[in-house]
Amino acid sequence: MFCYKIHTCGNEVLVAACDKDILGKTFFEGELQLEVKESFYKRGAAPLDELEKVLSGATIANLAGNRVVDSAISAGFVDKENVLVIGGVKHAQFAVLL
Repeated sequence: MFCYKIHTCGNEVLVAACDKDILGKTFFEGELQLEVKESFYKRGAAPLDELEKVLSGATIANLAGNRVVDSAISAGFVDKENVLVIGGVKHAQFAVLL
């Protein structure tokens, strides 16, 4: 399962998605911090096999969690070389040029 929230502003559609089990947690790696806030990442929840459908409408995405990021890589949304690992948790972002 993953949690997600869709934020819109004008033509931009930002999808925030995370692994359900890291929601509400904070991770650290040196000076980096990844805070997985419920207010940003959770409006709905779905099985991981629906992630591609949720991301297909995004112009921007913010992804946190090993399963979510790995699924986004497999679906071609994220290049694995552009993934950060913060406190053992993968984090990635992508943007689509309009």
